[in-house]
Amino acid sequence: MSVSPSETPESTIDYDAPPAAELELDGTQYRLDPGFRGVIAVSARTPGTWSWSLVAQGRWDGVRLKAKELHRDIVGALEKALRAAVEERA
Repeated sequence: MSVSPSETPESTIDYDAPPAAELELDGTQYRLDPGFRGVIAVSARTPGTWSWSLVAQGRWDGVRLKAKELHRDIVGALEKALRAAVEERA
């Protein structure tokens, strides 16, 4: 099954909407958004730029974030930020 260009993961992210969580690590800003087909979209940008780029698609089970494309330390920090955001909204 092919995916049309209008259904790519990056095209389904609304960067104008508030993210599920946001965090800055080592000079890179990260944001987590509900993504394509139930995944968590992880986007990044460097400070001073306006454009976000999709860097990974992760899975969130309510406790753990899994994103193979990112270093374990980054995933751990994003997981904490997402968990804190979820707790704050509860």
